[in-house]
Amino acid sequence: MISRRVLRELLQQPLGPYHDKDVLNEECRPPGQPKLFLYSFVLEHDGLVIGLDQSEKPLEGRVEDHRKFRFRGTLKIGDPDWLSDWGVKLVETELDLRWSEWTLREGVRRGPPLTLKGLYDNGQLKYSGSERGDSGDDCELLLRIQGERGQPAVFMRADPAKDGLLWTSKDRFRQYEVLTMDVATYSFSENFFWRYRLLALMKEIVDRYRYVSIESRDPEWFVDKYIQDFAYPEGDKHPRVIYDSADSDMDEEHVPRTPRHPLRVHKSEILGLFAAHAEWLVTNEVARRNKIFDVKVWDKFRKRMKKERREAARNGVVWGWPIGQESRVEDPISSASSEEDEDNIVKRNPVIGKPTPLVQRKLEIARKKRLNTRRRIESSVSESESDLQGHAYASDFSGDSDSPWEPEEFPTADKEVLRLVPWQFTIPPDPPDATGRWQCPLPSCQYKIDLRHLTEENKRDVDDRIIRHLMRKEWQNVYMDNVVVRGFLQMVRNHYDGHLVEFGVKIVREGSRERLERINPLQQGVESHSLRGRLPPKGSLRGESTATRFHVIE
Repeated sequence: MISRRVLRELLQQPLGPYHDKDVLNEECRPPGQPKLFLYSFVLEHDGLVIGLDQSEKPLEGRVEDHRKFRFRGTLKIGDPDWLSDWGVKLVETELDLRWSEWTLREGVRRGPPLTLKGLYDNGQLKYSGSERGDSGDDCELLLRIQGERGQPAVFMRADPAKDGLLWTSKDRFRQYEVLTMDVATYSFSENFFWRYRLLALMKEIVDRYRYVSIESRDPEWFVDKYIQDFAYPEGDKHPRVIYDSADSDMDEEHVPRTPRHPLRVHKSEILGLFAAHAEWLVTNEVARRNKIFDVKVWDKFRKRMKKERREAARNGVVWGWPIGQESRVEDPISSASSEEDEDNIVKRNPVIGKPTPLVQRKLEIARKKRLNTRRRIESSVSESESDLQGHAYASDFSGDSDSPWEPEEFPTADKEVLRLVPWQFTIPPDPPDATGRWQCPLPSCQYKIDLRHLTEENKRDVDDRIIRHLMRKEWQNVYMDNVVVRGFLQMVRNHYDGHLVEFGVKIVREGSRERLERINPLQQGVESHSLRGRLPPKGSLRGESTATRFHVIE
């Protein structure tokens, strides 16, 4: 039998890389966990390492997105049953090869071939969630996994990873929580992270101060509330990174009794973050209708900040720019370029699932619209919660619209009801691929739609005229045929309705409006998550020094 010392040396570097579809079993997940954990996450497109700033930026217009984003990360295998039969053979073959190379190098005789089952059963490899404890001598089986992106990344918005990054693979829509990232991929993802950190912070502040009208929620108000409630948490006043355990000031839990004085956060520092991402916040608010702030007020702030950061640049200060766009300081300023820059705000900040012309029209309407001051403040907050978790399907498929993907109305609901709705339903459904195929995003569901080979279940409760149009197969492009799109969205809607019933939620229609209700009012919701502490530091998803070149395995 191989010794623990030798096994640890053989497994010092992860095995692989392997395709996730080749080596991972369908039920691959830790006990009691809906997801896996990835380390050293790296993202690639066309052979180059990229980040979430590029992969999560949708294409302009209603065109098919054929971009393939490959990812790679290190996965800890906590049970040999996580691997497919073919995966077990691949891993055992590479492990056996490493052992043979080691014995030749050391000039010793090797034993019989290694098997994963034997190594786990003998306690030489560590099971996930093992009750026998960690002896310190246990080895972990690490694999480098490669796959393709299946759905847009979700940061600080999904129940499976409430304050982390959730990544979905194309293979079985398997979900991973990314714990650490490659340095290069992280550096190309910082704008993505900061935008959703700010958005989560703003939602938390609005939730605390529901009585404050939407017109009063200007950037300065958010900055003041952050400094007041989040910048200096009590828990940060006592912990020490470096301390002397023999110090008389230390209590029984090795925490100093004398509080320290945290570094004061300057108001301009926080305002600079809002200034850097004001364009994205405005376009996202217009498209998503979260009702976190008044778009007209923030659009004026965005324009004012554009002048102030250029004024700061004249004094040698780079302030208020998105990461990587500081070079725009040198752009010449003219009235013509300023007007063109205003037209490009939506193109620079496209919204996933929302056509650029549609968002542009909504922004123009929001700039001209006057707020209805008679509207109840409580209504705006409850609707923001509804829109946040709103279903990603249109409520009316009978009428024509500029964009078949744009829902006109979302079902409203109480916050406790919305917590029962799977996060996958809160984003627009991925359109069918080039062959017209789509699969339900819930990992445990095998429901599929093939627009060229419809089943009876697909056709259930869909308008006969739409079905006849689909069955004739005279259409070519899914995206350019409104009838095909409406039919697809109706099928998705029908399927999602069935899932809602499973989760204890039903849709109640009241005239032209819809709302969500619990089927069982006594059902308990999920415990809410609050954002605590200061803004997450840049290292909240730690960058790791791994290779920045991505060698694709085909």
